[in-house]
Amino acid sequence: MRNGKTLLRWMGVMVVVAVAGMGCVMLSTTDSAAATPALEATDSGAPSAMVLFPVSDKPNPKGAGMRPVVFNHLIHEKKVTDCQTCHHTEDMVACTTCHTVEGKVENGKTIPPLDRAMHAENIAPRKGNTPSSCVSCHNENLKRRECAGCHSIVKPARNEAYCATCHNVTPAMTPKQMKLGSEGKLPAEENAALAAETVLAKKPVPYIAPEDVPYRVNIDALSEQYEPSPFTHARHLSSLMRRMGDDKLAAAFHNNPATLCAACHHRSPLSATPPKCGSCHAREINPAAPERPALKAAYHLQCMGCHDGMKVARPKNTSCTTCHKERAN
Repeated sequence: MRNGKTLLRWMGVMVVVAVAGMGCVMLSTTDSAAATPALEATDSGAPSAMVLFPVSDKPNPKGAGMRPVVFNHLIHEKKVTDCQTCHHTEDMVACTTCHTVEGKVENGKTIPPLDRAMHAENIAPRKGNTPSSCVSCHNENLKRRECAGCHSIVKPARNEAYCATCHNVTPAMTPKQMKLGSEGKLPAEENAALAAETVLAKKPVPYIAPEDVPYRVNIDALSEQYEPSPFTHARHLSSLMRRMGDDKLAAAFHNNPATLCAACHHRSPLSATPPKCGSCHAREINPAAPERPALKAAYHLQCMGCHDGMKVARPKNTSCTTCHKERAN
């Protein structure tokens, strides 16, 4: 979003963005900027943040039950090279110009509804500019080295907490504002004020710190041929936190103090004291749950999978004695 042509397209126009099956109220850049002095201005002149409401031409659209989304345009703008990353038609117009809540057919061509357009994961490449949905772009980010260690193993649960990360707006919004927003009639300055309040109300999550967990854990459930494996627990947690850094996407979705624990304790409730791996994984395959790896396989799939995803050079997968000292006869 750095070129002059793109900037001119933004200036003096009504900006509309759509996310997660929802249209949004059109916002004038002038009104929005005046109403959100606490937020840093965008380079493009677009509003720094906006509330996206389920707007439709129909009086009772099927998507009207969706909770509004506060879209932080400033953060997203800094992560892309130009507006076409999202506005794939190269026109700075509302996503609802093409993608409606209900979907439609135009010139014999079926245009996906908004929810599919914004949640699509496997978008086929096309000539010119291949569209990016919110979810597909986020998924691409999970392939980065600093994320891949966990996310090559742990897939985000598509539950209420996951959806609420985006479908969330300040409690200060009144029923009247919700009604006006859904009708596309909420004044731009009110929309911008609600969005700014929501953005500014979000505080960093105080994650469980490395010093608050056991420094070392001896993995000894299978120690027969080898000595117990001394797992440097706090060091691994510290490494994950360092790699995550101040990444805004990671901070948005890792919104529980114990989220990072799920990297290894992937089926346990989020807690600083999760159950041992042996609570679910038995020494031998359980005939009642043949899809569940035995304990030895579970350990190695987690450890090696994370190291492979993060491209950690050592230990080699074939070097048993790097992690396990062989027992003396």
